[in-house]
Order: sequence, then C-alpha cells, then structure tokens
Amino acid sequence: MKKLNVILHETTIIDFPFVWKMILRYKGISFIIPLIVLIASAVYYNGQNDIYQRRKYFKNLTADVNNTSSAIASVLGEKTSSLTESEIMGLVSSLDFQQDFSERILKSDALNKLDLGLLKEKEDFSIVEVFKACGANKKCKIDTLRGRIFSFVTILPDPVVTNKYYIQVSTKDPFTTRFLLDEVSDQIVANRVDSIKHKIEEQIKLSKELAEEKRSKIDSVNLKSLVAKKKSLEGEIRELNDKVSDFNRHYQRLTIDLALVETKVNETQKASKGKIETDQILASEKRKTLEEKIRKYEQDINAIKSLSANLSAQDAAIVGQLKKKLSLAKKKLKKSFDAGRAISSTTKFILDKEGESRYTEFNYRVLKEQVKKTKEDHDKMVEERDKRVRELASVEAKIEDVRPAFEYLKLLDQKIVQLDFFNSTVISDLKFESELSPVKRYKKTSKSKVILFSLMVSFITLSLVVIFLYLLDDRIFDQAELSKSFEDLDIIGNTPNFD
Repeated sequence: MKKLNVILHETTIIDFPFVWKMILRYKGISFIIPLIVLIASAVYYNGQNDIYQRRKYFKNLTADVNNTSSAIASVLGEKTSSLTESEIMGLVSSLDFQQDFSERILKSDALNKLDLGLLKEKEDFSIVEVFKACGANKKCKIDTLRGRIFSFVTILPDPVVTNKYYIQVSTKDPFTTRFLLDEVSDQIVANRVDSIKHKIEEQIKLSKELAEEKRSKIDSVNLKSLVAKKKSLEGEIRELNDKVSDFNRHYQRLTIDLALVETKVNETQKASKGKIETDQILASEKRKTLEEKIRKYEQDINAIKSLSANLSAQDAAIVGQLKKKLSLAKKKLKKSFDAGRAISSTTKFILDKEGESRYTEFNYRVLKEQVKKTKEDHDKMVEERDKRVRELASVEAKIEDVRPAFEYLKLLDQKIVQLDFFNSTVISDLKFESELSPVKRYKKTSKSKVILFSLMVSFITLSLVVIFLYLLDDRIFDQAELSKSFEDLDIIGNTPNFD
C-alpha cells in the first residue's frame, strides 16, 4: 500500500495538482461520479414544490403628521399612539390576531380551495383530511389553521422607503397566496380600527364615570337653586341699595329743614323773652301818632289843592296853617326818628313772632319726629341690606366651592362629545396599497445553490474516491511518485523510453 504522504503538501495540505493528475488518470470514475451527483441534484431540484410568493405594501400613517386621522386627533386634543417598527412586524405574531384570523378563514367559503400544505410536503393537501382528527372540535380546527397559515405569512420593513412595510405570503398555490394576502391585510386594518376604537371607548367610559361622579356632587349641592337664589339676592340688594339711597337723601333734606326750623324756634324764643319799657312803648305810639298826623296833613293839603286851581284867600290861609302844622310835626318826628323807629321795629317783630311761635314749635316737633322715623327706617333698611349681602356671600361661597367641579364637568361633557365624534370617524393607521406585487415563482432551494452544491459534492467525492483508488493501486507511474513512495531508495538510473 502506498504512503499517504504522497498526496500531502507542506503549504496547502492537499497536493491539488497531484489530485488533478489522479482525476485525469482515472477518467471513468472522474466522469461517472460528477454525472451521478448532477443527476441526483437535478432530481432533487425538480422534486421541490413550486412556491408562489407575493407582497402587499403598506404605510404607518401615525408617523405622518399630515395624515387625516392625526389632523382630526390634533384638533380634538387627542394624541394617537404610533406603532413602532417592532410592533408592526409583530402584528401577525399576536396570538389574538392569529386566533381571530383563523376563525375568519374557518368561516370562509374559500376554505376548501386553499392549499395549506407545508412547503416541503409532496402530498396533495386536503383540508378534510387535516380536520379529520379534530372531528367537531372547533377550537382544534382553529388551532390547526393557525399553526399552518402563519408559517406562510411574514411582515418585513421596506429596505428602501422609510416607514414603509410589506406583508409577504409564500404558499404552494397562487390562489392561496393571493387570498391569504388580501385577507391578512383586511384583518390587520380591521384589528387596528378595533384597537383604536377600543382605546377611545375606554376613554369615553372613564370620562363618563368621572362626569357622573362630578354630576352627583353638583346635584347634592343643587347648583341651579343656588344660582337662582344668587340672582334673586342680587336683585333684592340692588333694590335695597336704591331705597337706602333715597332714604338717605330724604333724611339729609329733613335734617337740613329741621336745623332751619330749630334756628327759627330758638330766635323766636329769644325774641319772646325780650322786655320793652313803658316809655319805649309810649314813644313808639307817639311816633305812630306823628306819622299819622303828617299823613293826614299831607292828604288835606293835597285835597284842597285838588279842588281848585286858583285858591281863595281863605283856602290859602287854611293851606298855610296846615303846612305850618305839617312842618312842626315833621320836626318832632325827626327828633324822635332813630329811637322811635328801632322801638317800633322791635315791637313789631316781637308781636309778629309771638303770633308765629306756636306754629313754628309745632312744625319743629313734627319735623323732628319725621327725622327720627326716617332714621329708624333707614337703619332698618341698611340692616336688611347687610343681611342680604351676608346671605349672598354665603351663597357665592357655596357656588365657588362647587364651581371647579361644574367647570370640570363641562370640559368632560365636551371631551365625551369629541371622543364620540372621533370614534365615529376612526380609520386604520396602517394604509395598504391597492396593488399587489407580481407573483414570484421559485423553489425552496434555488438552481444556483443546487449547482454550486453539486459541484462541491462532486469535487469532494471525486477527490476522495481517486485518492482512495490511488492508495489501493500498487502501480507506480512516474519518478515523482516513486520518490515520494520510497524516500530511502537511491535512484541509480532511468530506463530508456521506447516509442
């Protein structure tokens, strides 16, 4: 047996030129082995199932601030939760989603047309045969469908466009591929709408509970009656303020009138207490007599003169005597002018005041009682107004105490209306394109991989076989082979080559 070191090399371990020389030496084996491997590879490749793959692209709208849902939510003060890339890619991995989708497929009329056989299975798929083990157990059928369908479905991000993804379905049947692709996309849209609506409905439920709590608090205080009472009290206070102002003005006028009457009474009393001597009274009477005489003298003189334009001697003499008496009387009146006039005025004032004294005092007493009564009514009115003001302050305090709850309730009611509106206009945040990608038909192991694999297997197998044949072959074909096989053998010569 030849030594193994013949095929070894110091650098490459295997002496590939020597192996190639062996392959050329054993041409029959070198042809048969690659042929067998090639045939086996071709049989394997052709024996694989045809796989039909299609994609459907979609976009995450919540990441786009210009989309309609985000705009409406922004106006209503809502914040929509954007799905992350990992959440989107894991949509079809959710157990709830798979369960709902499997129930949907179980009810579909196209169930019997679907080829849900595994990609490696050679046998024709029959849904009846698959469900035979489940019998009438619906849960078993759903679990069976779930286990098969979601081995065909994946979600992946678009490698070129940001925030874009696609669903990829690969099955052995083109109809099944398209059907599952459409159904999965529809289910995703429906689930997203349900998910968004569920969040909004939870917010509506919570808002209604809070609103009911605040409404109970407001109802316990009876805010409407408090507001009505506040308005009534404000009206009463305004009316009382007007009355107090009127009473105050009336009281001021009466006070002024009372002061004036009081002054008159005092002056009348002072005048009535004054004393006049008898000689003063006589002088006053004398003055009056002189004034009366002067008046009569003047009347007589004027009367005589008026009777005739030309006076007779007797009439002239009478007029002359009357003038003398008039002149004498005026002189006497002039002598007693100042004292007589003062005494006369004082006497007249005292006599007049004594006549008015009783009437003025009566008015004073009446006016004083009226001022007192007006003051009492004014004080009662002020007290009543102050009572209403204190009551109004108490009502306002109660209203202010419940006002935050009332304002909060108003905001909650507005929020509920907004959420109801938003809930009725919800659309999916995942927007699918209407067109599908072209059908891609391929086998699980591609032709290039099969060829590459067959070449590698052919070379390795052929190398091992030719090396094994070489080691079993006792013949030596050249000097290099001889030198490596017998290292301690000296070569003393070569035999000649004969053609």
